[in-house]
Amino acid sequence: MWRGLLLALLLPVAAWGMRPLETPQALPVSGGLVGTAYRAPLPSQPPPFVLPPGDPATLVIIIDDLGNRLKEGRQTVALPGRISVAVLPHTPHGARLAEEAHRAGKDVMLHAPMSTLDHRPLGPGALTNELSQTEFRDTLDAALASVPHVRGVNNHMGSGLTQSPEPMRWLMAELTERQLYFVDSRTHSATVAAAAAAEAGLPHLSRQVFLDNVADPEAIAERFLAAVSQARQRGLAVAIGHPYPETIAFLQAVLPELEAQGIQLATVSEVLGL
Repeated sequence: MWRGLLLALLLPVAAWGMRPLETPQALPVSGGLVGTAYRAPLPSQPPPFVLPPGDPATLVIIIDDLGNRLKEGRQTVALPGRISVAVLPHTPHGARLAEEAHRAGKDVMLHAPMSTLDHRPLGPGALTNELSQTEFRDTLDAALASVPHVRGVNNHMGSGLTQSPEPMRWLMAELTERQLYFVDSRTHSATVAAAAAAEAGLPHLSRQVFLDNVADPEAIAERFLAAVSQARQRGLAVAIGHPYPETIAFLQAVLPELEAQGIQLATVSEVLGL
C-alpha cells in the first residue's frame, strides 16, 4: 500500500521521459546567465515522502555529467544535503560549477570519460585503450586541471576501459599519487576498476543503484527506494543520478525528509574517512 501511495504522490513532480540504459552522455551545451547568484526553484507544496521502516543507514548520492549546462548544474549544486557532484572535463561551465559546489560543501569529482564497448563518442579528455601510459597520464592530468577542488574520480561510461586491467592499474597509481579516491560507476558487470583500486590500496566505493536510467517520477521513486533498501541491508549504498529535470525535482522534494526517517546523507569523502 505504501508504495502505491508514494508513487501516486510523486507522479505530478515532473514530466515523463526516457533515458538510455548505459550511463548517459553529457547533456548538450546550453547558455546560462554567468556570474549571477542562482537559487534552485523550490517545489510548491512538496509531496510527503514516507519510507518503509527499517534500520538507520547512510546513503551516498552522486550526480554525474555536470559541466555542459549551467542551469541544471546550479540546480544540482543547490540540492539540500551532503551530495557529491561529478564534473566532466573541459566543459564550458565545469570549473564554475566545481567552485560553486565546493563552496556549498559538496564533494567535487572528475567524471572521467572512458571508452565503451560500442564505441560511443566520449568528448574531450577521454581515457581509452589506444593511449600509451604517458598519453594516459597526460590526458588525466589535463582533465584534472580543468576541474578545481577535485577529491576523487568516477568513470563516465567506460564499459570497455573498466574491463582492461592495465589501464585501470595506471589510473589507480595516478590517483594514489594525487591522494584522490575512485568510485566505480559499474557501467558493466565485468568491470575490474574496483579490484584495481583495492589492489593499489586506494580508497574507493562502487555504485549500487542508478536512479534515472528511466527518467520519469515513478521509475526514479522505485530506484530510490531500492537504494534505501540496499543501504539499510548493508549500512551504506551508493546511488548515481544525472541532472535531468525529473531527477532534480524528485531530489528537491525528498532529500529534506530523509534524516527524520533514519537515512543519513554523506559525501564520498565522509564515507571514506578522508
